Amino acid sequence: LGLLAVAALCGWLALPDGVAAAVLIEAQKAGRPLQLVVDRAEQRVLLRSGGAETLVDLAAGLVYVRGQDGAVSRAHAWFRPGHDAAPPYRVEPFGPGPMVAGHGSTYHVLFDEERVCAEAMVSGWMAPFVDPAVRAIALLERLGAAPAEDACAGIPFTTYAVAGWPLMSGKADRPTFVASAIRFDYEPAPGELVPPASFREVTAEELAALVGLRPS
Repeated sequence: LGLLAVAALCGWLALPDGVAAAVLIEAQKAGRPLQLVVDRAEQRVLLRSGGAETLVDLAAGLVYVRGQDGAVSRAHAWFRPGHDAAPPYRVEPFGPGPMVAGHGSTYHVLFDEERVCAEAMVSGWMAPFVDPAVRAIALLERLGAAPAEDACAGIPFTTYAVAGWPLMSGKADRPTFVASAIRFDYEPAPGELVPPASFREVTAEELAALVGLRPS
């Protein structure tokens, strides 16, 4: 465990009594700003992008979307491991990667058989602390994704995350996901991660149109 990891965890434990820390991640996905608030204890992830908010309650199998007009929609959706099993990607480490968002990385290459599909700079030690974010993104991608004919197009986020949290993924000169800041001592505002009490029930297909998150 590196010094940055130890410092982050110590900062997590230093919050006031009774306050549960969350992880705050600032990133760009497919060219759009994306903010994630990750509550590992409650298995909830809040995603903010394009003026909309999506709360994924992994334990309850529920997804809430608050649009720019303030209206809330809810759908039942469960994360199902293995939905992205095909095609059989191969992910191989190729040594140390660059510093990304103040954190060290390991450089990985994703292959489809012998063809290079993409690259990923990952942090292995972060994985257990941000695992709910990986599953939340995977769930939302699955809602709106059509199977890609080309295995190197629309790579599932879980593929990039197989060896740790992706700090950067895609191609080194054309990344599709880049983290700009990660905090392990974020204190959620009261009610920030609480499911809305009022909402409109919708289907998963209708919810996908509202979320608009695609594999990249």
